This record gives sequence, C-alpha cells and structure tokens, in this order.
Amino acid sequence: MKKKFFSLLSIAVAGSLSIGSAAMAATVNGSGATFPQSFLASATTAFKTAVPAHTVNYANPGGGSGAGQSAFRNNTVDYAGTDSALTAATTPTFGWVYVPYVAGAIGIGYRLDELGGTTLSLSPQVINGIFGGTITKWNDPSIVNDLKSNPLWTNKKKKTDLKGATALIANASPGSATVTVSALPSLFRSVKGKTVEVVDAKTKKSLRKAAFSKAEVGLTFPAKAGVDYSVRLDGKEVAVFAETTVNMPDKDIVVVYRSDGSGTTNNFCNYIRNAANSDWVANNSFTSCIPGGSARVASFGGRFQGQSGSANVSNYVADTNGTIGYAETSFFTDPTRAAKGVKMATVRNAAGRYVAATAAAYNSFLGGATWDAATGFATFNFNQATNTTAYPIGAVTYFLAKTAKSENNAVVQQFAKWILEDFGPKNAEALGYVALDGKAKEIGLAQVAKINAQ
Repeated sequence: MKKKFFSLLSIAVAGSLSIGSAAMAATVNGSGATFPQSFLASATTAFKTAVPAHTVNYANPGGGSGAGQSAFRNNTVDYAGTDSALTAATTPTFGWVYVPYVAGAIGIGYRLDELGGTTLSLSPQVINGIFGGTITKWNDPSIVNDLKSNPLWTNKKKKTDLKGATALIANASPGSATVTVSALPSLFRSVKGKTVEVVDAKTKKSLRKAAFSKAEVGLTFPAKAGVDYSVRLDGKEVAVFAETTVNMPDKDIVVVYRSDGSGTTNNFCNYIRNAANSDWVANNSFTSCIPGGSARVASFGGRFQGQSGSANVSNYVADTNGTIGYAETSFFTDPTRAAKGVKMATVRNAAGRYVAATAAAYNSFLGGATWDAATGFATFNFNQATNTTAYPIGAVTYFLAKTAKSENNAVVQQFAKWILEDFGPKNAEALGYVALDGKAKEIGLAQVAKINAQ
C-alpha cells in the first residue's frame, strides 16, 4: 500500500512542480521528532521526484525530538526535527534557526473492545486523572460523568467500504452532530469532486451532502437518538453512526506513554498543565512531566507502559485491549491500527464543547496562537473560552536548520520552502496534519530565508 501511495503522490507532485536545483547534487540527512514521521515520509519521497538531483533523508524512526536536538547540536545531521523548544543543554554553538513547517492534533487513542466502537468523551480533568495515575479503572465515576454530559456515538460498521477513508463524529450544538470524513492521498485523487453525504439509514433520506473538494470535509446534520446515520463517499459506506449508551467495564486502565525524549510528550504535558493541573511540567520526558516524577510512574507497575516513538505507542494501544495513549492523529487513524479497534476520544475544550481531533478543529485552535517573529516559535492559548470549534491538544513541528552557507544547507532551505509553499498546502490534510497558513506561514517563510544566509 505504501509503495503505491508514494508512487501516486510523487506523480502528482512531479506534474505540478518545477523546482530549480542547487549547483551540485546533494544528499542531506535529518532525524528527530516522530510526530511528523508520516508527513515527512511522504514529503521526502515526493521531493526526490520533484528534484531528482537531490536526496533528503529523515531517519525512520527519527529518535524523538530529544534525540534530534542532540544530533543537531553535535552536528551529526544536516537538519533535525523537533516539536519542542531547545534548552540550554541542547542549543548549538553554531548559527541555527527554528523553521515551523506543519502542525497537527495530538489524539488520545484507546482500545476498549467492551464498548463496541463507541467514541469516548473526555474532559481535561479526566485526562489529567488518567495520565496522572489517579483514575485507574475504566468505570471510574469521573469518566462516567463525562460520558453522561455528552451524547455518545458508536460506529456500527466494523470496516469501511472505501479503503483509505475514515470518519470521525462529534456533537455540535444540541440536536446536531458533525461528521468529518478524511481520505488518504492515494484515495483522494480518485474521489475528489465526488459526493460525501450523511444518510438516514432507515428512510434513505440524504440529510447533508457536499462535494469532496478537499481531503477532509465536515458535515453538520440534525441528529437524534434511535437513528442510524450512514456516512458515504462516492456512494460507498464509510461508517454507520448511532447515538448509544454504554456500561463502562470494571477494567484496569493501561496508560501508554513515550519513553524517549519526545516533543509530543512536551506538548501533551503542556496541555494538561494549562487545562487541568499546574503541577505538571512541560518537558520532553513523561516521567519528569508527571506530578511525582519517575518514582510515581514506577509505583504504577504494569499499568503504565513506556514505548519509544509514536509508532510504538500507537502499536501498543492497537495490540492491547484496555490501553490509552497519545500520538499525532495519523498514527491512530492508520487503517491497520483502526481495524484492530483503536478509537480517538473527543476532548472538551475551553468553550465546553467536546471536539474530535480533526485537522480543521486543530487549525481552529491554532488560530489563537501567538507567533514570535524573531524565533519563529509559537505559544498556544489554552483559554479560548468562546472558540467552540477548537480541538485543544496538538503541536507545531519545526526544522532545526543551519544558517551557514553550504551546498547541503541550500538543499535544506529549498526543501523547507517547498513544504511550506507547495507540498504542505496540497497534502497535509490528507496525511492527517495541518498546513501552516496566514501569519504562521509568513513566519515560517521568514525563517526559511535565514537558512544558508551567512
């Protein structure tokens, strides 16, 4: 599947781009954050097709933001990936810049077979309790109370009829819900312009429809209990949603966290710190973020499982019933993991609305960020009390790049600019990420101009 996906994507990019090459062919190497792994795997392949003279590599797995920061400081890579700010210990002695180039939501993925496909709704306080170790059972009253405050949805369809298409659902205003349908790039080319719709499965009445003009399309429709809603793309059924009630099982919660130095962890802990509990610390180590530190994590025994990299976190969740973890959403919507029963929770935002982890919802939250024009770094606003459409957990991911003039740095600059101007806007959404636009894109391009400039 991946080979076919890369081939189709590369052909599309090659047909739409004309990029000049640096004077000599070059191979540049990078490593670091695993948050953008899915995005960069596609981008590096497509760039090779668009600019055959140059090769841009990104280690798979990348090692995590902490490893990338260290490799960059030690000058063993041409560029690195990070989702978190450098510290005094990881700041290079040579000239360098942050380059923001793409963003994405951090999903809270879980596998709980006893729920039969139900989408959980979690408040910041419950997220704090689960990942802080004070909520230990799936039937904890705090979780049950969250579920009572927000109508629950289950997907009765075990497997989509359209490979590469996924659907998420969340309640909108009272009496309505929003379904968001997404398509991977390999599928999007064949369904672009086709009809996506929500249909009353019993009466066959179409409740909402639209042209599938981009890789993620949301449809808000009137919803009520007792009705099955069929979600279709190009006439094929992607999901069947129905309001439901559940009895939470008396089962231990197994928390899966990043054991390596991780910018995803940094951003996830920063969210909990700002939204629920100021005792959390925002840094790259989960066992340092959590109140009580590594000793507290050790006291939980097998209920807390550390895994290195986003792929291993999401694989552990997919393979193990009763687990919950955090990773960029594309790792949980991956068809293989989703087929094993992985779901992502809707999260209550500062406006009191439970929102699904979609690209559009995180982009809404990102609109409230403040950007530092000097460094290129973003600071999030977790108090968007009137923004009902915001999904509040995610990250901007950055390249660490060098300002000195060299053939390799010229290619890094070319690659970063191409992502911001071309590849990201065309492909980020389909890959489960958020392309930077507006002020964020302007900041990113200004940082790109500093690469290879001295």
